[in-house]
Amino acid sequence: MKAVILSGGSGVRLAPLTNTITKQLLPIANTPTLFHILELIKEETDIKSVCVVVSEDYGHQVKDELLSSKYNKHFDFDFVFQDKPLGLAHAVQITNMHIGDEPFLMFLGDILIAKEELKKAYEKFKKDNSETLVLLKEIDDPRPYGIAEVDNGKVTKMVEKPQNPKSNLCLSGIYFFKPSVFYAIANIKPSYRGELEITDAVDYPIQNNKKVSYYVIENWWFDIGTPENMIKANEVMLADLPNKISSTISSTSKISGKAFIEENVSIEDSEITGPVIIAKNTKIKNCKLGPSVSIGSNVTLENSKIDSSIIREGVKIKHAVLSNSIIGKNVEFAFNPESVNGIKTMYIVGDNTKCMSL
Repeated sequence: MKAVILSGGSGVRLAPLTNTITKQLLPIANTPTLFHILELIKEETDIKSVCVVVSEDYGHQVKDELLSSKYNKHFDFDFVFQDKPLGLAHAVQITNMHIGDEPFLMFLGDILIAKEELKKAYEKFKKDNSETLVLLKEIDDPRPYGIAEVDNGKVTKMVEKPQNPKSNLCLSGIYFFKPSVFYAIANIKPSYRGELEITDAVDYPIQNNKKVSYYVIENWWFDIGTPENMIKANEVMLADLPNKISSTISSTSKISGKAFIEENVSIEDSEITGPVIIAKNTKIKNCKLGPSVSIGSNVTLENSKIDSSIIREGVKIKHAVLSNSIIGKNVEFAFNPESVNGIKTMYIVGDNTKCMSL
């Protein structure tokens, strides 16, 4: 079996973070989302071959990151460039030559799920002998998603973004396909959006009396396509990190809760409340951090309070009070103490930006 990971898309909802990087490389708990996916595939399947569909804008960035990562030793990577966003089914179709006659896992590159879920779905697909197995998740409002109607262990109908859904089971963005899906895609028509919809491709065998089975995700699932979901996913994944402190912390600082602190981190006159992760070569002075904060490498924090936030590498922050924020790489963020007044504020700041108070 092989895998296809879709790593294109414009990431408009994550701008300005995606002005300089594709959303699949944005970090959750200091690790790119794409790497979290590869780790799951590595640990929970026997897949060794991965085809990554990338956009023209950021495709080379994704390719360089993967080929220089530890996963290049475990997987054989192929890369396919999708020159126009013509739909998820189109993105799958252009991998035909790379997949050949093997069944495959399709995974959207901006989806995160808890451990063990992929393994259970993988085992079910191998036993079910169905054309397709879709991973579903029960949600409160399925209208923004494709949804599946099910009966007696089978999917009976697929509907894309229904206004009056008859089911609360949304498509998770993870699928197992037999190669017959390429025939299905060749026989569907573009939707009103001008795209080949993956829901139509899954629905095609259903309408032709073929079995499509499903697995309902029991634990957490996140589509990290919005800042709010990135922050929620970060909170959940931080809770799963081991407690490990690899730096000497000053006696004037206090750490409570789970903390993953890398080498050469300096923490003075500060209070850290886990779960947090702090990458190497970071300096923290007179701060209150946590819970649920990710700090990248080579960051400098002074006289600040930060919780439920993602701070990327190379950032410098002074006199700030941040909550539910995402700060891009190499940002300089400083306020006069008089302008802060202890009010927590949400900020989404793109890379290489200066934010200074007057």
